[in-house]
Amino acid sequence: MELSPDTIKKVLQNVKYPGFTRDIVSFGLVKDVQIDGAKVNVSLVLPKPDDKLKAEISDSVRTAVLETPGVSDVDIQISAREPKAAPPGQGPAKAEKSAKLPDIKYYIAVASGKGGVGKSTVAVNIALAMAKMRDKVGLMDADIWGPSIPTMLGIKDRPKATEDNKIVPLNKFGLKLMSIGFLVNEDETVIWRGPMVHGAIKQFIEDVIWDDTDHLVIDLPPGTGDAQLSLVQTVPLSGGLIVTTPQEVALIDVKRGVQMFRKLNVPILGIVENMSYLEQTGGGEPIDIFGRGGGRKMAEQFGVPFLGEIPIDPQIRIGGDGGVPIVESHPESTAAKAFTKIAVHILDTVEKA
Repeated sequence: MELSPDTIKKVLQNVKYPGFTRDIVSFGLVKDVQIDGAKVNVSLVLPKPDDKLKAEISDSVRTAVLETPGVSDVDIQISAREPKAAPPGQGPAKAEKSAKLPDIKYYIAVASGKGGVGKSTVAVNIALAMAKMRDKVGLMDADIWGPSIPTMLGIKDRPKATEDNKIVPLNKFGLKLMSIGFLVNEDETVIWRGPMVHGAIKQFIEDVIWDDTDHLVIDLPPGTGDAQLSLVQTVPLSGGLIVTTPQEVALIDVKRGVQMFRKLNVPILGIVENMSYLEQTGGGEPIDIFGRGGGRKMAEQFGVPFLGEIPIDPQIRIGGDGGVPIVESHPESTAAKAFTKIAVHILDTVEKA
């Protein structure tokens, strides 16, 4: 096999970014490959300074390249995008500050290790709760493959564009809103690979007129992959919230969410346990349909805050299907009060950081 930069890049496609299923080539970490006889020179650029990450990737690259026939030596140069200082009160920046970034003070990510735990329901309702306490709140749907915000907020309109090709976000219940669901037909499936996902997230941040938005809640897709890393590479996240249910199968994936945020140096705001219990009408002991308390145990295990339990309430489903979430439709309900309490904690945490 003849050695060439393309040959080595194909080899590097087998090197996974630590904690993710994608490789370092598709993530854009490979800056340059040069061949000097039997010696290979590889230049990499990491999304952030991180000695542990640097060592892990360097070892994996070295092993992969040296196993390539015809290679006797490898030199690896690794640099990192240096984050600029975050604005006062924002906490550590995670991404290089771009001149194109809007003047948003706090970026808050809502994540889950797996689908089906009600992550989008939590994201929408805490954003609505924040909007009742703060004037300039936005909600961005970064769940490219399964956008829920158009349905949950009852929006069928499409955003307009300005003469300079900026997107004007939609507005509902005092929230500025952007979702891929606003741009595609309701029955259209989005099948995108990594670079397109990165491009969409970058555009939703840089090319949407967020106008003095102070708090932007970002609903991430479930799991750990393209969208999560793209977001961290694009904006300085103030913190991440992890949503789970009490079921053991969901709790297993909480670990992935915690590890993802920690590997990316994103402060973990806490864990929320959704669908914790069912309140009985007329009183009586709550029914623990899916078990209960697992979220709290996971929070204790990983040393992160436990932000509360969201009960099962038919009005959550009715509100989400009908476009009027429970924080708006039944603000005095136990569930709405739980969402509001979580929103208060998040605001207090990011604003005092």
